[in-house]
Amino acid sequence: MTPSLIAPDRRAELKARHRRAILDAADALIRERGTPHFSVSELADRADVSRRTVFNHFTSLDDVIMTTCTRLLGVAVDDFRAATQATPAGDGSRVALFEEITTALRAVDLPTVVSYLWGVLAGDGENGRSQHALTDVFTRATDQLSIEIADRSTAIDAFEVAILVSSVMNGVAVVAVHWIARTGATLDEASRTVWDDLIDRLIASIRNGYSAAG
Repeated sequence: MTPSLIAPDRRAELKARHRRAILDAADALIRERGTPHFSVSELADRADVSRRTVFNHFTSLDDVIMTTCTRLLGVAVDDFRAATQATPAGDGSRVALFEEITTALRAVDLPTVVSYLWGVLAGDGENGRSQHALTDVFTRATDQLSIEIADRSTAIDAFEVAILVSSVMNGVAVVAVHWIARTGATLDEASRTVWDDLIDRLIASIRNGYSAAG
Protein backbone atom coordinates (compact mmCIF):
# COMPACT_ATOMS: atom_id res chain seq x y z
CA MET A 1 0.00 0.00 0.00
CA THR A 2 1.38 3.41 -0.95
CA PRO A 3 1.92 6.23 1.56
CA SER A 4 -0.73 8.30 -0.21
CA LEU A 5 -3.33 5.67 0.66
CA ILE A 6 -2.15 5.29 4.23
CA ALA A 7 -2.09 9.00 5.07
CA PRO A 8 -5.87 9.58 4.99
CA ASP A 9 -6.38 6.73 7.45
CA ARG A 10 -3.77 8.17 9.77
CA ARG A 11 -5.34 11.61 9.56
CA ALA A 12 -8.74 10.13 10.39
CA GLU A 13 -7.24 8.22 13.32
CA LEU A 14 -5.57 11.39 14.60
CA LYS A 15 -8.80 13.37 14.32
CA ALA A 16 -10.71 10.68 16.18
CA ARG A 17 -8.04 10.59 18.89
CA HIS A 18 -8.15 14.37 19.31
CA ARG A 19 -11.95 14.33 19.54
CA ARG A 20 -11.88 11.63 22.20
CA ALA A 21 -9.18 13.52 24.12
CA ILE A 22 -11.27 16.70 24.12
CA LEU A 23 -14.39 14.91 25.32
CA ASP A 24 -12.43 12.97 27.95
CA ALA A 25 -10.89 16.22 29.16
CA ALA A 26 -14.28 17.93 29.35
CA ASP A 27 -15.72 15.03 31.31
CA ALA A 28 -12.75 15.06 33.72
CA LEU A 29 -13.04 18.81 34.30
CA ILE A 30 -16.78 18.56 34.90
CA ARG A 31 -16.37 15.74 37.41
CA GLU A 32 -13.56 17.53 39.24
CA ARG A 33 -15.36 20.87 39.50
CA GLY A 34 -18.93 19.67 39.72
CA THR A 35 -19.90 22.22 37.05
CA PRO A 36 -19.23 22.71 33.33
CA HIS A 37 -17.36 25.94 33.98
CA PHE A 38 -13.97 25.99 32.30
CA SER A 39 -12.33 27.91 29.49
CA VAL A 40 -11.32 26.71 26.06
CA SER A 41 -7.68 27.15 27.09
CA GLU A 42 -8.17 24.97 30.16
CA LEU A 43 -9.89 22.35 28.05
CA ALA A 44 -7.17 22.43 25.39
CA ASP A 45 -4.42 22.14 28.01
CA ARG A 46 -6.12 19.15 29.66
CA ALA A 47 -6.65 17.45 26.28
CA ASP A 48 -3.07 18.29 25.17
CA VAL A 49 -4.33 19.92 21.99
CA SER A 50 -4.42 23.48 20.69
CA ARG A 51 -7.39 25.84 21.00
CA ARG A 52 -7.67 25.67 17.22
CA THR A 53 -8.02 21.89 17.38
CA VAL A 54 -10.89 22.24 19.84
CA PHE A 55 -12.73 24.48 17.40
CA ASN A 56 -11.91 22.20 14.49
CA HIS A 57 -14.09 19.59 16.18
CA PHE A 58 -16.69 21.67 18.03
CA THR A 59 -18.41 24.97 17.33
CA SER A 60 -18.31 26.18 20.94
CA LEU A 61 -17.83 25.12 24.56
CA ASP A 62 -21.57 24.52 24.73
CA ASP A 63 -21.20 22.07 21.85
CA VAL A 64 -18.39 20.28 23.73
CA ILE A 65 -20.50 20.06 26.88
CA MET A 66 -23.63 18.86 25.08
CA THR A 67 -21.61 16.25 23.19
CA THR A 68 -20.02 15.10 26.45
CA CYS A 69 -23.47 14.71 27.97
CA THR A 70 -24.77 12.88 24.91
CA ARG A 71 -21.80 10.52 25.04
CA LEU A 72 -22.57 9.76 28.69
CA LEU A 73 -26.19 9.06 27.82
CA GLY A 74 -24.82 6.90 25.02
CA VAL A 75 -23.31 4.62 27.66
CA ALA A 76 -26.78 4.24 29.17
CA VAL A 77 -28.17 3.64 25.69
CA ASP A 78 -25.56 0.90 25.23
CA ASP A 79 -26.83 -0.67 28.46
CA PHE A 80 -30.37 -0.25 27.16
CA ARG A 81 -29.40 -1.87 23.86
CA ALA A 82 -27.79 -4.81 25.67
CA ALA A 83 -30.89 -5.22 27.82
CA THR A 84 -33.21 -5.27 24.80
CA GLN A 85 -31.04 -7.90 23.15
CA ALA A 86 -31.16 -9.99 26.34
CA THR A 87 -34.95 -9.75 26.52
CA PRO A 88 -36.71 -12.79 24.98
CA ALA A 89 -38.13 -11.95 21.56
CA GLY A 90 -41.88 -11.62 21.34
CA ASP A 91 -44.26 -12.45 18.51
CA GLY A 92 -43.08 -9.59 16.30
CA SER A 93 -46.01 -7.29 17.09
CA ARG A 94 -45.78 -3.68 18.20
CA VAL A 95 -47.15 -4.66 21.61
CA ALA A 96 -44.42 -7.30 22.04
CA LEU A 97 -41.73 -4.85 20.93
CA PHE A 98 -43.06 -2.28 23.38
CA GLU A 99 -42.82 -4.83 26.20
CA GLU A 100 -39.22 -5.65 25.20
CA ILE A 101 -38.24 -1.97 25.20
CA THR A 102 -39.93 -1.14 28.49
CA THR A 103 -38.49 -4.21 30.20
CA ALA A 104 -35.05 -3.03 29.13
CA LEU A 105 -35.86 0.52 30.26
CA ARG A 106 -36.50 -0.67 33.79
CA ALA A 107 -33.17 -2.53 33.80
CA VAL A 108 -31.03 0.56 33.11
CA ASP A 109 -29.77 2.83 35.91
CA LEU A 110 -31.00 6.08 34.39
CA PRO A 111 -31.33 8.07 37.65
CA THR A 112 -27.53 8.12 38.01
CA VAL A 113 -27.15 9.39 34.45
CA VAL A 114 -29.91 12.00 34.79
CA SER A 115 -28.46 13.24 38.08
CA TYR A 116 -25.09 13.78 36.41
CA LEU A 117 -26.63 15.41 33.34
CA TRP A 118 -28.66 17.79 35.44
CA GLY A 119 -25.62 18.79 37.45
CA VAL A 120 -23.90 19.64 34.19
CA LEU A 121 -26.78 21.24 32.31
CA ALA A 122 -28.46 23.16 35.10
CA GLY A 123 -25.42 25.24 35.99
CA ASP A 124 -26.08 28.67 37.42
CA GLY A 125 -26.00 32.32 36.47
CA GLU A 126 -25.57 33.30 32.84
CA ASN A 127 -24.17 29.89 31.97
CA GLY A 128 -27.26 28.09 33.21
CA ARG A 129 -28.91 25.53 30.97
CA SER A 130 -32.63 24.92 30.85
CA GLN A 131 -34.67 21.75 30.96
CA HIS A 132 -34.75 21.99 27.16
CA ALA A 133 -31.05 21.13 27.11
CA LEU A 134 -31.74 17.95 29.07
CA THR A 135 -34.50 17.03 26.63
CA ASP A 136 -32.15 17.75 23.72
CA VAL A 137 -29.62 15.24 25.06
CA PHE A 138 -32.31 12.54 25.03
CA THR A 139 -33.42 13.58 21.56
CA ARG A 140 -29.87 13.18 20.25
CA ALA A 141 -29.83 9.58 21.47
CA THR A 142 -33.19 8.63 19.92
CA ASP A 143 -32.50 8.46 16.17
CA GLN A 144 -29.72 5.87 16.24
CA LEU A 145 -31.61 3.73 18.71
CA SER A 146 -34.66 3.80 16.43
CA ILE A 147 -32.56 2.66 13.47
CA GLU A 148 -30.97 -0.19 15.40
CA ILE A 149 -34.25 -1.47 16.81
CA ALA A 150 -35.87 -1.22 13.37
CA ASP A 151 -33.04 -3.33 11.93
CA ARG A 152 -33.78 -6.05 14.50
CA SER A 153 -37.57 -5.77 14.18
CA THR A 154 -38.04 -6.28 10.47
CA ALA A 155 -41.66 -7.42 10.89
CA ILE A 156 -42.59 -3.89 11.99
CA ASP A 157 -42.47 -0.87 9.73
CA ALA A 158 -39.49 1.39 10.49
CA PHE A 159 -41.84 4.35 10.88
CA GLU A 160 -43.79 2.52 13.59
CA VAL A 161 -40.57 1.61 15.37
CA ALA A 162 -39.42 5.24 15.26
CA ILE A 163 -42.74 6.41 16.70
CA LEU A 164 -42.55 3.84 19.50
CA VAL A 165 -38.93 4.58 20.41
CA SER A 166 -39.50 8.33 20.23
CA SER A 167 -42.54 8.01 22.48
CA VAL A 168 -40.53 6.10 25.06
CA MET A 169 -37.41 8.29 24.93
CA ASN A 170 -39.33 11.57 24.92
CA GLY A 171 -41.38 10.17 27.77
CA VAL A 172 -38.21 9.40 29.71
CA ALA A 173 -37.09 12.98 29.16
CA VAL A 174 -40.40 14.16 30.67
CA VAL A 175 -39.94 11.72 33.56
CA ALA A 176 -36.46 13.16 34.12
CA VAL A 177 -37.79 16.72 34.33
CA HIS A 178 -40.50 15.78 36.82
CA TRP A 179 -38.08 13.62 38.82
CA ILE A 180 -35.64 16.52 39.11
CA ALA A 181 -38.43 18.85 40.23
CA ARG A 182 -39.54 16.41 42.92
CA THR A 183 -36.16 15.16 44.17
CA GLY A 184 -33.60 17.79 43.20
CA ALA A 185 -31.80 15.03 41.27
CA THR A 186 -30.48 13.55 44.50
CA LEU A 187 -29.63 9.86 44.52
CA ASP A 188 -31.04 7.88 47.42
CA GLU A 189 -33.61 5.16 48.00
CA ALA A 190 -36.50 7.61 48.20
CA SER A 191 -35.58 9.39 44.96
CA ARG A 192 -35.18 6.08 43.14
CA THR A 193 -38.65 5.07 44.33
CA VAL A 194 -39.98 8.30 42.83
CA TRP A 195 -38.18 7.49 39.55
CA ASP A 196 -39.60 3.97 39.42
CA ASP A 197 -43.12 5.30 40.07
CA LEU A 198 -42.81 7.88 37.27
CA ILE A 199 -41.45 5.24 34.87
CA ASP A 200 -44.35 2.94 35.74
CA ARG A 201 -46.80 5.75 35.00
CA LEU A 202 -45.06 6.52 31.70
CA ILE A 203 -45.15 2.90 30.60
CA ALA A 204 -48.81 2.52 31.57
CA SER A 205 -49.70 5.69 29.67
CA ILE A 206 -47.94 4.65 26.47
CA ARG A 207 -49.11 1.04 26.72
CA ASN A 208 -52.74 2.18 26.78
CA GLY A 209 -52.13 3.98 23.53
CA TYR A 210 -50.58 0.93 21.87
CA SER A 211 -52.68 -1.88 23.26
CA ALA A 212 -55.83 -0.90 21.36
CA ALA A 213 -53.97 -1.15 18.05
CA GLY A 214 -51.84 -4.16 19.04
